[in-house]
Amino acid sequence: MDQAVVPVVATRSRDEIESAILAFTDDDLLRLRKVSWFYASRHTIEAEDLLQEAIARALDGSRKCPVNVGVVKFLAEAMRSIAHGESEKLENRVVTRSLDSDTDEEGEVLDPPDPSPSIEEAMINEEGAAILHDRILSLFEEGTPARDMVQGMMDDWSADELREVLGLDKTAYASMRRLIRRRLNKEYPEGWSHDRE
Repeated sequence: MDQAVVPVVATRSRDEIESAILAFTDDDLLRLRKVSWFYASRHTIEAEDLLQEAIARALDGSRKCPVNVGVVKFLAEAMRSIAHGESEKLENRVVTRSLDSDTDEEGEVLDPPDPSPSIEEAMINEEGAAILHDRILSLFEEGTPARDMVQGMMDDWSADELREVLGLDKTAYASMRRLIRRRLNKEYPEGWSHDRE
């Protein structure tokens, strides 16, 4: 029985990555800062921390940069992946409390306020634009460039900014917009209705 051969992809060495980082132009650094801000603003990590984490993982070898991928593009993709991973960790986090924190000085059990929103707050939070925002994002898989593009479009990012952050040329950008438009037209053939379940 023949086994499928998995091609080995050559990767950049630590020295090559370090040299590339030291040779970044102001435009390279600006692009990486925009990318870090873009992903950090949607997740639970600071932009500067996100950029530093991507660089650290590239240098320590826990993220491998293929030789056929530019280091700027590689770091941008690494930031996207790291930000999504941080969000998943937060979603799956188990919150624990010390019994001591639920008692007052006399040892009486406190009744802490419920952190969940009241019925009125929940109704307000789920109305109008928030519902549309969530429903549209739910049409696209978490962590994909299409979902990131939709989020950026809803945040009023320009086409140039989105192309730069997502690393797309004009053709790839236009193709992704068509994919997004087709998916939205399929889901909402008669347009958006607030009452839609």
